[in-house]
Amino acid sequence: MIVAVDSGTTSTRVWVLDDGEVKGAAVGALGARDVARTKDRSELLRGIRSLADEALARAVSSWDRIEAIVAFGMITSELGLEEVPHLQAPVDRRMLAAGMVERDYGDALPVPVHLVPGVRSGGQELVAADFMRGEETEVVGLLALGELEPPILYISTGSHTKFVGVDREGRIEWSLTTLSGELLWALQRETILADLIDLDAPPTDLAALEEGASFVELAGFSRTLFGARLLNRVRGADAASCSDFLHGAVAGADLLSLRRRVDGSGGLPQRVAIGGGGPLGDAYRHLLERQGDVAELRRFDVPLGAIGAWTLFTTDREAVAVAAPEGRS
Repeated sequence: MIVAVDSGTTSTRVWVLDDGEVKGAAVGALGARDVARTKDRSELLRGIRSLADEALARAVSSWDRIEAIVAFGMITSELGLEEVPHLQAPVDRRMLAAGMVERDYGDALPVPVHLVPGVRSGGQELVAADFMRGEETEVVGLLALGELEPPILYISTGSHTKFVGVDREGRIEWSLTTLSGELLWALQRETILADLIDLDAPPTDLAALEEGASFVELAGFSRTLFGARLLNRVRGADAASCSDFLHGAVAGADLLSLRRRVDGSGGLPQRVAIGGGGPLGDAYRHLLERQGDVAELRRFDVPLGAIGAWTLFTTDREAVAVAAPEGRS
């Protein structure tokens, strides 16, 4: 059994897995932002231990059955437990497993902790440069399910959106990051559009969603955001339609960036996987389906990161077992 930990900027998720199956889970509001504010990693350790204890209780298990913790996400950044250097793409499952760093945090976390490295792609040019921490483990989980044959475009939604290109060999080849989740959060809390954005409701006015995406191409992003207020005050559209318009605008702007990223490199993969919930993921799905160059599109609600953590742990364990006889004297 292992404990998988996905600790991001603002939240941490913990799962207990036995033979690749999730037996218990817990989530809490802690992450890299807390370390940035307090400069105190001990608070992060205490939070992870508390969530792990909670997940173990739900799994009706205990620490003496846990072999290791596999941790990924911002927890391996300079604002986490320890910074682990990114691996340079292309990167596959075995390279990620070999790149894990094992640490001992004593009584705070009573088993070895395996920190998963992130992945960097592109060079110094901002158009192609990108990096990720956490989504690489989700991609490993996606491939472990075996439900989509690579090449694949993987879309991970959250505070950031990550578009990840996976090649025919199952290697992470490139990524593209936007701040879409944080942007919608900020628009709802800090702007005149606050009453016109619902961060949880699935889109129902698909015409408004499509109009938001189209208006970005016509008028630019900032003008399109104000367009939601015009939609409300001039046309009399209700808040739900305005929210769909805004989600369409954000998703449409992201897909424009995505297409520019893949221009000249074979275009978008024909198979697309979307991980994570929320209306923004629904917006990506609807717009991609309408564009017609995607042959297969799947939404995955299972914890891909947890499955990926188990896969990396077992891959590393298998590699150690194979190498062990060679090291005997």
